[in-house]
Amino acid sequence: MKQNLNNIVVGLVTLFFVSAKAQEQQVSSLLSNVGTGTTFSEATMAEKAQGDLSVVGNNNFEVLTFTNPALLSDLQFTSLGVDLQVQSADVSSTEANFKSSNTTLSNLSFGVPLGIKGGFALGLRVHSAVGYEVDTNNFYNHGSGAVNQIYAGLGYEIFKNFSLGVQANVYFGETTKRQAFKNIQKATVYDQTYNVKGLATKVGAQYRVNISEKVMAQVGAYGVLGHQITATGTARFYEAIQTNKNTFSMIDNPVSSGLSGTQDNSFKSVFGVGLGTYNNWFAGVSYENQGATTYSGNTFNQGFSDSQLSFESRSKISVGGYIIPKRYALKNYLNRVAYRAGFKYENTGTVLNNESLKNIGMSFGLGLPIGKRISYANFTLEVGKLGDFSKNKYEEKYINIGVNFSLSDKWFEKRFIR
Repeated sequence: MKQNLNNIVVGLVTLFFVSAKAQEQQVSSLLSNVGTGTTFSEATMAEKAQGDLSVVGNNNFEVLTFTNPALLSDLQFTSLGVDLQVQSADVSSTEANFKSSNTTLSNLSFGVPLGIKGGFALGLRVHSAVGYEVDTNNFYNHGSGAVNQIYAGLGYEIFKNFSLGVQANVYFGETTKRQAFKNIQKATVYDQTYNVKGLATKVGAQYRVNISEKVMAQVGAYGVLGHQITATGTARFYEAIQTNKNTFSMIDNPVSSGLSGTQDNSFKSVFGVGLGTYNNWFAGVSYENQGATTYSGNTFNQGFSDSQLSFESRSKISVGGYIIPKRYALKNYLNRVAYRAGFKYENTGTVLNNESLKNIGMSFGLGLPIGKRISYANFTLEVGKLGDFSKNKYEEKYINIGVNFSLSDKWFEKRFIR
């Protein structure tokens, strides 16, 4: 047992480092030049299939969830989760029109129950990402990078059916950007490289009550306390010879300067309610709200003029659920599958060309039981639209496909010899 545990720990540490190194190019969006980049939902793939509904529990006794840390009190099995995502978008803007596709190892999580009333989770995920490229005859604008998040959460049932949780988040990453005026005798190039870091605390609560012999109602909430994400780095401005399409060789000593900036994130609150029968069906709704994000310094270059871009409070409504026809059916496998669907409507908090930027999406998913233990392969399809070209002069029509492997088992069981 000790040797097996050592192998598991070594494997998890290796996966963490490989995952952090792999998370460098996650998106292809001109809007990722805003702030720290495109921010991703914390929902697991199963929860994404339910319109990002993740503040209230549904099947959490068997599957690891970490969006609301209070839900960790439900964890009954040691669980390892790995999320992969393929993002495809058709982007229309006044600067460029293009199609893009990216594959991401988006989340790696590990959870373990602490007795019958508590649970602990540790994980690494992509918090946000920068990824854009504008290439014209005379101008080249490129950016790439990611802000990763290490999280550690703890949930515990304080008294019957009422749980509290807390989670610590550590943000880190590197971003590089380049702007070049080219196809002239001496190209001029402006390079930026900066490192991002920050800390945040999340607190959560959940209460459930039986309203009949089988049907259970749940109320959940969590909040992320106000926090800052800072960036420091260097910028270089120099003349260069263009040696290839977008390759430049410096011919003069660069003019260097320091970069520093701060992103101030206000308090975020999420509240939700749900209703269902354990391992049979579930339906719920949640509402998320956060004050406007503010920026200072010269690092988070939005790439838009003040007349084009501003920020306001953001909000999101999620509606979703699942149905499992017969969880313990012995002969018909399809009866044991979880069928999921959801919808989300989000005001992103970005005002582009004097119009609020909206994100509307629908999602569908399947939770396929695998193996002899309580493990799942969760598949998610999400389709939607970010922005409206007629209003924002910018639009992304996206299709996201995700897969999650949630591997669960009973560890540290006492063995008896009869």
